[in-house]
Amino acid sequence: MKIIRYIGAVLLAAFAGQGCSLLDTTPDGRETLDQIFADHDKTAAYLNTCYMNLPTKGTSYYWVCNAPTALSDEGYLVSGTINDAIPAKMYTSGGTASSHPLRDYNGPTENYYSIYMLQLRYCTTFLQYIDKAGVNSESERARWRAEAHTLRAYYMLEMLKWFGAFAYEPNGYPDGYDYSTLKKRSVWELAELIDAECTAAINTNELPWRIDNPSDVKRMTKALAWCIKSKAYLFAASPVHSEDYSADQKQSHWRTAFQVNQQAVEALESNGYALKTSVSNSRIYTGKAAAYKELFTSISLTSADDRETIYQGVSRQNYVDHNYIGALNWPNNTTRAGVVPTQEMVDAYEVLSADGTVAEPLLDLSDPYTAAKAPNYNPKALDLGYKEDDPYAAPRDPRMEACIIRDGDQILWGGELRTVETFVGGENGISDDTSENRFTRTGYYYRKYIAPDVDATDNKADAAPWKFFRLAEIKLNLAEAAAEAGELGVAKAQVDAIRSRVGMPALPENLSQAEMILRVRHERMVELCYEECRYFDVRRWAEAFNSSELYQKYFKIPCEKLTAMRITRTKNPDDTYSYTYERRVDDLKNASTQARDVLLPIPENEANNLYSLTNVRWQNSGW
Repeated sequence: MKIIRYIGAVLLAAFAGQGCSLLDTTPDGRETLDQIFADHDKTAAYLNTCYMNLPTKGTSYYWVCNAPTALSDEGYLVSGTINDAIPAKMYTSGGTASSHPLRDYNGPTENYYSIYMLQLRYCTTFLQYIDKAGVNSESERARWRAEAHTLRAYYMLEMLKWFGAFAYEPNGYPDGYDYSTLKKRSVWELAELIDAECTAAINTNELPWRIDNPSDVKRMTKALAWCIKSKAYLFAASPVHSEDYSADQKQSHWRTAFQVNQQAVEALESNGYALKTSVSNSRIYTGKAAAYKELFTSISLTSADDRETIYQGVSRQNYVDHNYIGALNWPNNTTRAGVVPTQEMVDAYEVLSADGTVAEPLLDLSDPYTAAKAPNYNPKALDLGYKEDDPYAAPRDPRMEACIIRDGDQILWGGELRTVETFVGGENGISDDTSENRFTRTGYYYRKYIAPDVDATDNKADAAPWKFFRLAEIKLNLAEAAAEAGELGVAKAQVDAIRSRVGMPALPENLSQAEMILRVRHERMVELCYEECRYFDVRRWAEAFNSSELYQKYFKIPCEKLTAMRITRTKNPDDTYSYTYERRVDDLKNASTQARDVLLPIPENEANNLYSLTNVRWQNSGW
């Protein structure tokens, strides 16, 4: 084993060549890699190392808070005793390149950049050794190799999503490499490299399409490889990464993204994946959105009733304690309100006609809010019956009831139905007290991941595992790429299939390309709410400079100041009550909505190391 000088930068450590001591020893430093890969069980253990630090989502973020939801326009974190949570820090400062609350999720030594680069190093090492490793069968060798390719693609995708372009060489850097020539790969080049990793995995017969053993739920599959490929091209073609491309290149990128996503949906659906359209428990899951609701509270990935989930976590999400109803007087209730829905999220649900055959977006999708955050209503939605002074009277998209708790809703709690009171002074009333963590700041509470029969006294205190990928998202990836590529019929068909599941009318016929793009983006906000998609969508549709119209429209105006619904109740002489609804922009502000915030900063020490080696500035724009 050769010992040579340690280069010093995280990136270089991650991909240094075989001569570097970092790769000549195992992660614990006690054996050489040759010794490890000569043994079947130790080779398997090294593959387990490649599985370390897979992304954690939902309430698995620091302080059990879904940080990305609270850093877009779909949610806001109730502060109280969790002021140390990631979003609370981002609301006030936005972070710096040396100390960023979201990137440095568990302190400066544990940040997404260094952790994912470390995991890429492990995957690269495994792939360099597996062909000659001492394994018990060629079938296992092939499957393990395919899993490592998929894992490497997954970590690359996470890097691309959070940081954009970065330097990467799939074969590492050999002895004598001139690091002064090191360059970032463009995001499009990275998408092509991700594609190559995923294709290698998909073409491996030994890699399964689906995991049937619950104990293996984290293992890679062909289906997951297609999802990673789908998402990589969608991000790479998006406006935030297209500034340096010509108009022809941009269109070519969307055409490729469309073709890849069409292949992904076809492959998934031909191998048994399908939207969930039926329920297994019709006693508690009712209404048009019953199947959609049950999807997010079902536990088993292998259930024949759920063919939509493609990849999910192992641990169940803690939503009852941190993302449910705050109530002072409800029995056994010690909940925190957690991340609560915004009025912006409620505004996204379309208005329906009385018979449910016609639907219209509530707002003008081309310009939903003024700079002061006043809503620009769609006149057709007003014609269907929406009224500002009675906002819940007109029927809405059934997914609203499935995802959001509002004033007047009834919740099964302690075996009895209780009426939610979010009006000022109500049992669950809106609170402006920033030291209070039990009550909503927006007038709404979370519902999406909570089973209808869950309360603080039963044995279902945790929601289902987080669903990292499901078919509906990939279908919407295809719809977006199709709309951008001018394949409007394909885009409409994908969106219509998703809307049909909850009884929503199909999109109108003969939409223009610009209208179809807006409708697809709008559908993503509704269908994928609270699934950590909106955080990235509003950023990838923007551009990283302050004068950009896209930055203002998709990121700054929607996310900088958030809107609440303040309801007051007045008792009438006949002992009935009247209600006053006040949409307001109060102090729900987010400081992390500068143009620079469309991407996370590279850790400052890493950027400085890379600059000293290459004499090129590596830091993301604005940091």
